[in-house]
Amino acid sequence: MFSHYYARDQVSRYQASPHKPRIDHVASCLLARKYLDVVIADHVREWLRFATYCDERGVSLPTTVHVPEVTTYISQRVPHKSASRARFVRAAMRIFLDTNEQGDIRRRIGTAERRPPPMWFGTDLESYKTFLRDARGLAERTVSKRAWQLTQIAEAFERNGVHAVADIEPSHIQQFFIQLEGQKPATRLTYGVTLRSFLRWAYGSGVLPVDLGAAVIAARHFRQTGLRDALSADEIGRVLDAADRSSPIGRRDFAALLLAVRYGLRPSDIRRLRLDDVHWRKGVIAICQAKTGNPLVLPLLPDVTTALIEYIRNGRPTTNAREIFVRHRAPFEPFVPANNLSTIMRAALRGAGMAQRPGRRGFYLLRHTFATRLLAAGCPMKTIGDLMGHVSTDTTMEYANVDLATLRGVALSQAEV
Repeated sequence: MFSHYYARDQVSRYQASPHKPRIDHVASCLLARKYLDVVIADHVREWLRFATYCDERGVSLPTTVHVPEVTTYISQRVPHKSASRARFVRAAMRIFLDTNEQGDIRRRIGTAERRPPPMWFGTDLESYKTFLRDARGLAERTVSKRAWQLTQIAEAFERNGVHAVADIEPSHIQQFFIQLEGQKPATRLTYGVTLRSFLRWAYGSGVLPVDLGAAVIAARHFRQTGLRDALSADEIGRVLDAADRSSPIGRRDFAALLLAVRYGLRPSDIRRLRLDDVHWRKGVIAICQAKTGNPLVLPLLPDVTTALIEYIRNGRPTTNAREIFVRHRAPFEPFVPANNLSTIMRAALRGAGMAQRPGRRGFYLLRHTFATRLLAAGCPMKTIGDLMGHVSTDTTMEYANVDLATLRGVALSQAEV
């Protein structure tokens, strides 16, 4: 079926391979997802090499990429450690082995698996994670971060002789935070919040005989101690102009940037924005915020309407995805949850001549700019917080600390002093 992708000396080997049905099935899936012919050709050749490698060693074809046989094959296949080629071979193996009968493909291997917690800690950690999900309603990403921090804390406790949660004492907690002295105050604060929450849960669940939450004394971290980074009106114009609206990707990037500039949307909300969230006739954008889970309704501004329509009609690839912003290389799917659209922002800053600017360089720079401009325009804090989707006005104060221009206007002169 796919013989034309092989060199002449490979065709007979492909046709005689016992894994030909598997190769044909996965290649058909790539073809249906509109992968380029040259990409499919590279993949099927790599699959045949790997299938032959397994047959010559009498090894069954693995059912997952996470096995020693695949790791050994990749190391032998790319002996000179070419990073780009190794990435391709890994991707080819993942697609070949992980594609299911329905043609669903897990797009990427992702980061390395985090090491498991100590055995004495695993059961309690799983119960705590369930509590965070069910009782606290925390996002999975937050639960994962807390579990990773607690794993590190448990390992530090174990080195100091702790082999059960009930063995934890205030001295162990103090020793752990002494080890974090080199970290930033904000980082030490997050570890303190995580550990304090776990200890209070453990006490309430009967795992700990006493509440050790009060023993967690993390570094002080004062809120509103600095000025938020923001762009000037001229810089915002340069960033938006940097998107090449003559190309499909440029139209996508411009629409995403404009949403951040006009509404101060978080990158996660822009990434998750669906076609169903834009109510064209009503003239509003209605979303459920990824971070808080709260609804947010915003007016559909004229320039945003034009940018979205231009991208959807003349730039967005044909795809079944309901998300507005998608990849422009096969598979044409939404961005992964870990993608904060940093590539789009870096390209815009580079095009605007601000690639090396000090301070922030991600989408949150546009969010901070939005809040600062609203404050300078005299908008009440409550209004700014509502537009940005904040739960508390205290959070809004962190994004828009001080209106420097207004302060200069009311400052006392030297003579008045």
